[in-house]
Formats: sequence, structure tokens, C-alpha cells
Amino acid sequence: MREVTKVRVQAIERYASGESVKEIEKATGVDRRQLYRWLERGLALHPDGRIFGFRALLRYVRVNEYVRISPVNGRPSEDGRGKAGAFALFLESYPALAGWLLLKIKQCRVLLKQVHTNGRLHTRLVGLHALHGEFLWQCRSLGLTAVDYPFNTEGGAIRSLSARLKDELSRSFRTAARAAGATHLKGLPHYDKAESRPAMRPYQVVEFDGHRLDIRLKVVVRDALGFEHEFEIERVWLLAIIDVCTRAVLGFHLAICREYSRYDVIKTIESALEPHRLRDFTIPGLAYGPHDGFPSQRLPELAYTTWEWMKLDNAKANV
Repeated sequence: MREVTKVRVQAIERYASGESVKEIEKATGVDRRQLYRWLERGLALHPDGRIFGFRALLRYVRVNEYVRISPVNGRPSEDGRGKAGAFALFLESYPALAGWLLLKIKQCRVLLKQVHTNGRLHTRLVGLHALHGEFLWQCRSLGLTAVDYPFNTEGGAIRSLSARLKDELSRSFRTAARAAGATHLKGLPHYDKAESRPAMRPYQVVEFDGHRLDIRLKVVVRDALGFEHEFEIERVWLLAIIDVCTRAVLGFHLAICREYSRYDVIKTIESALEPHRLRDFTIPGLAYGPHDGFPSQRLPELAYTTWEWMKLDNAKANV
């Protein structure tokens, strides 16, 4: 996969340097139609406000979300097949109903509650069934019948409604906090729309992400009698907060567990805010380069500097 990506990057770089398409085809073996397709994908806008760039050349990377075109008609299906993207298409066809859902979220008609914190964080919607009943009543008031969506689906599209509500509630920290029962939010910048904002300067937008390290570790402990006990570490997570504009790592945290929790996320945020100090390396030859280190190491005034906008992935630990 790495070699395939290198060939794609090489073809794009040759095209950007002014090399002819015929020469690029001969040197890399890339068809011109594929080259033009990669250029179009690379110029697409990423959710972080910038273009995809070389990220669009990676395999299995979606540049555009799935958009359903055909309507959902017929009898309810037991297995739920053939309904992908139906709910989004339905709300696009009835914008008044989409606005009604946003109004109910603003009125806190549904709340996002934590189920337990054993391993991964699980949540559920309180008030979903009552809101689903009102949702179906709104659909009937629009003149929809039993052969129309959502009445022609199993359960009246309650799972699609739940997924849409959770997505809207988790779209920003403000809405997620309100959905969890918070009444006062202090110190947060106010935005009318929780839309993606481009990073035009450092510390304007940061992103959090968790990376599972593909390693296996074993800890050996010697007890008082001299016997050794071995404990295998299942997973190691590297959690990092990165500044979108400069791509500088502001802080990181290692979580030695099967799944990282919200407490590990908090530790990562603390690491990004606290000033970093130079470490003393014990490995011979390992040292800081002239441009290495965290931003707060090179510029001490950046310690405890906060950002305006933070982007999180879809992990439940971020809720």
C-alpha cells in the first residue's frame, strides 16, 4: 500500500512541476484519467477547512459522503437492506421536518446519558421514544402514508432517528454539554453554527486523535520469593493534540489499556496546556535537534495557551 501511495504522490508532483501527462504516464504507469481524478479529489475541501491534498491519495479515504438518490418505497424489510442514506435524503426532501428536529434538540427534548464507564463509554438517548412518536405524527401531518418513508421501514426509522440525534448532539461541545444536562457554559466562544472552520493561524484550531500502536509488550514482576510473574499488555494507545495550522504536536499521552477513556483524553489536554521541559535521554546518541521539541519548549510564553476550536474523532471517550 505504501508503494502505491508513493507512485500516486510522484505522479501528482510531476504534474505540478510542469511535466507533460504523456511523460508522467510513461514514467509512473498512471493513466491520465486516474491522474485527473486524483487531482480533483485532492482539491476537494476537507472538514478541517483545508483541501485534502495528498490525503486524498490514500486508499479507502472518502472525499465525499454517501448521498442517496433513489427514494425508499415498498414494504418494510426485515433485514433493513436497501435503506442506506434514506433518512438523510428524507430530511433533505422535507427541510421543515429537519428544522423541527433541531428545535427539539435546542429545547432539550432528548438528553444524552452515560450508561457506564467499564472500558468504553456508552451513551443512550433519554426521551427518544416520546420524540419518535412526535416525529411520526409530524410525518403524518405532511401527508405521508404507510407506503412512504419512514412508515415503510421496520420500527419507523427509530434507529436512523437516534443516529441523527446523536450526531447533532455531538456536533459541538456546546450542544453535547447541553444534552448531558449542563445549564451553564463559561469561557466558550459562541458560534451560531457549529461548522468547520479553517485554521488561518496557530492555536486557532487543534485536533485530537488516538492512534493504536502495533506493538506487544510484556511486564515481568519479581515477587518477594523471587518468582517472576509475566503480564502482557494488550494495547498501547498514543493520544495526541495537533495544531492544524502548523501541524505541531502540542501534547501527548500514552494509555496502556484495551480502550482509552475520557480520563485519558483529559490527560492529553493537560499535556497540551502545561509547559514542556527538556528531557534527559539515556540512550547514547539520542538528543534534541536544533528544531526539535514542543512549541512551549522553544517559546515558553506559549505555556497554558488555549485554542479557539477543537476537533475530535468519533470515539465515545470524547463525549
